[in-house]
Amino acid sequence: MDVTFYLFFVSLLVAFAAWCIFLWAIRTGQFHDVEEIKFQVWPKPPIADRADLADVADVAMPPTRNAATGGSADPA
Repeated sequence: MDVTFYLFFVSLLVAFAAWCIFLWAIRTGQFHDVEEIKFQVWPKPPIADRADLADVADVAMPPTRNAATGGSADPA
């Protein structure tokens, strides 16, 4: 019976600690804008760099294979 009492007391302490952390998160604004972080994963480059990226994307693509002839799909 002593072990059960101690485990109950420890569980109350853990629950109180979790509640305090939750209240701290609300007061400091951690849940203010939860959707904003997904847009910060891959930030957009400046406008001047976007044109350069479009040119690089066309050059960096490998040629595709034509499955019927076994060769490249490029006419050159």
